[in-house]
Amino acid sequence: MWVLNSERRAGASVSAVGRLLAVSVGAGLLVAAVAVPFIGAAGVATRNLANAFNTLKVPSLGTLPSRSELLTADGKLIAYYYPNNIYRIPVAYNQIAPVMDDAIVAIEDNTYFQTGAFDLRGTLRALANDLSGQSTQGGSTIAQEYVKNALILTATNKQEQEAATEQTVARKIRELRMAAEVEQEMTKDQLLAAYLNAAYFENSAVGIQVAAERYFSTSAADLTLPEAALLAGLVRNPSLYDPFTDPSQAIARRNVVLARMEQVGYITQKQATATEKLPLGLNPSSAPLQQGCVSPSAASDAFFCDYVMAEIRSNPAYAKANAALNSTGGLKIYTTLIPQDQNAADEAVNWVLPAENGYYNPNNDVDTEAMIQPGTGKIRAIAVDRPYGSGPGETTVDYAVPTQYDGGTGVQTGSSSKIFTLLTALKQGIPFGFSQAVVSPSTLGPYFSCDGQVSYYPNLSNAEGPGKGTFTLYNGTTQSINVFYAHLEQKVGLCNVVKTAVSLGLTWANGVSLLRPDPALDQPYPADDIPAFTLGFAPVSPLSMAAAYATVASGGIYCTPIAISQILTASGASLPVESANCHRVLSPDVAAAANYILQGVLVSPGTAAGRGINVPAAAKTGTANSGYYAAFAGYTPHLVGYVSVFNPIDPTSGGAMLGSNSCYRENPVFGGGLDCPGQMFGDNAPAATWQMSFLRADLGSPAAFPGVPTDSPFLSEGTGINSPKPAGGGHGGGGGHGGFGGGNPPIGPLAEDPLGELSAALGG
Repeated sequence: MWVLNSERRAGASVSAVGRLLAVSVGAGLLVAAVAVPFIGAAGVATRNLANAFNTLKVPSLGTLPSRSELLTADGKLIAYYYPNNIYRIPVAYNQIAPVMDDAIVAIEDNTYFQTGAFDLRGTLRALANDLSGQSTQGGSTIAQEYVKNALILTATNKQEQEAATEQTVARKIRELRMAAEVEQEMTKDQLLAAYLNAAYFENSAVGIQVAAERYFSTSAADLTLPEAALLAGLVRNPSLYDPFTDPSQAIARRNVVLARMEQVGYITQKQATATEKLPLGLNPSSAPLQQGCVSPSAASDAFFCDYVMAEIRSNPAYAKANAALNSTGGLKIYTTLIPQDQNAADEAVNWVLPAENGYYNPNNDVDTEAMIQPGTGKIRAIAVDRPYGSGPGETTVDYAVPTQYDGGTGVQTGSSSKIFTLLTALKQGIPFGFSQAVVSPSTLGPYFSCDGQVSYYPNLSNAEGPGKGTFTLYNGTTQSINVFYAHLEQKVGLCNVVKTAVSLGLTWANGVSLLRPDPALDQPYPADDIPAFTLGFAPVSPLSMAAAYATVASGGIYCTPIAISQILTASGASLPVESANCHRVLSPDVAAAANYILQGVLVSPGTAAGRGINVPAAAKTGTANSGYYAAFAGYTPHLVGYVSVFNPIDPTSGGAMLGSNSCYRENPVFGGGLDCPGQMFGDNAPAATWQMSFLRADLGSPAAFPGVPTDSPFLSEGTGINSPKPAGGGHGGGGGHGGFGGGNPPIGPLAEDPLGELSAALGG
């Protein structure tokens, strides 16, 4: 208790109290409890002012920011995220070394375990100095320091930041009242841990756990005496005592802490003397500073990681998650990524077209693959053959995904877009044996858009060059005959074809509807105005193409691609996530018929003969004109992969994949050597990538696609496997890869296999 032993001193003190009360009232605040020692004789005033202090309205402390975790589907870490770059990992009291508790109490508040929420003498001294015109002084207790740090850490806007750091008596009073509440709500141990978790230790380290990692590559639980003393000494003035920039100051401050620990009885004189002679013993780690998709933990998951974070940032469905991620953090974000699939895709794209490799990839082409699980919309992998980042040779452009989610400006899909014309034909009941005589080159038309605009297709050629022949729906697809498909698109209606694509989720690469122009992508007309749609002119994202093929693989169910399955807060509550909104867009019969035909692509004379994967699979190659883009869609009933290959710098002129610029590295199954086909086709690098990835991905238990019943109308004109007038195979046909194809797709349920082809089909 203070003893006021002179009238002059007492008078000065009472005068200070009067000024304090005036300031407090002016600020809308009362501080009676602080004034109690000066006006002890005035019982009524003391009681009233004490009550006013106890009922003083102050803001509650918000949740302090902590890191969030981005996790795979099975809970493995992809990356950490720290809100507003606040590197903080809170730990419990029993996860902090006792010597750390002793060190911080000794140097910061040695009466901590004996006093209440505030140091009355220190607080009055600080307030008196403020009122007499001297500088505002800091809080003198652990409780007050915790409140001050917590308010700074939880400030989310400029107004809150200014309120948390303003040099005013009003702030002191407010924090004092909050400190009193905090000490009522927490035990001493809890409060001490909370303080250590909120303290700043310089070099971006907030909290004792990050500080232990940053300076010593250890945990808060394993700190030693010299380490704890060094960290305890930092909090008073972190920049002054920074051991990285001024080791001598840091050692001197550490030794002050050791001396204080000896003085209050936490360590012996012998311990203090011995420890003072030790060097700093720093073992710095950058691990706490590594966050996001550039983290080593992300590794092969980096582009998937980027897509997830872009979704959270850009998609309104994740508004709450985005707000939490950048304020309080503490989220566990479970994604749909399957590590086995992601690793398979990443290894494949980097094997087939290794970035900046003048031998295997002289054109420095991008090879990107997106994998989706049919019937769920779950994205299981996203891979790009580039290191992720902003340094030399790195990129943050996620070429597999839509533009608005850090993607590129889209890819041309070549003949892989023929699937939309095929499905439209099947929906209209056109059978497998439907035949069409074609002449290459041809000028075709008229084509009609959805609003009646007329267009023509001039001088269209097959990839094989001039010639003529007759093709069925089946082998016109499996051999990818361009003129046949231009005729078919005219027959079923260009407008209908584009609407089929729209129903399967396809948009321009930036999410704009195909039924509208898209000036942002230099598309002045809607897709239904352009007959080349069936041949894949439209710039779209590989991810949306994977989702379209997943619709067929699932038996006709379209699902919006999703990358997040669950988001949990620190308290275990769930935040909203986007639904895949799975719904039927194709009849099971149409999907089964499409699967039947597309299985034939993987067997001779299909364009990807020999690219099978030893389980039932279907596929479609895609090659854009002049070697600008090449693509491959391949799938089983359990997994879909869509691969696109192109030059990212100059895709439609100087970057054409022709001559030596068509070189790539083959799937190791075929020796893994250099292959330079002269022009990059879908059956080259794209198919090699898909095949390599699917031979290593998690395909689940092998399953056959549902068969086409023998009495199906699609068989009314036969299987369509043999043309009325046989013609040469399409590009890439002939089974040149060997060993993985053989046979034709099955017809009929397992009990009805009249053509005896089921066993052969299981091979490819």
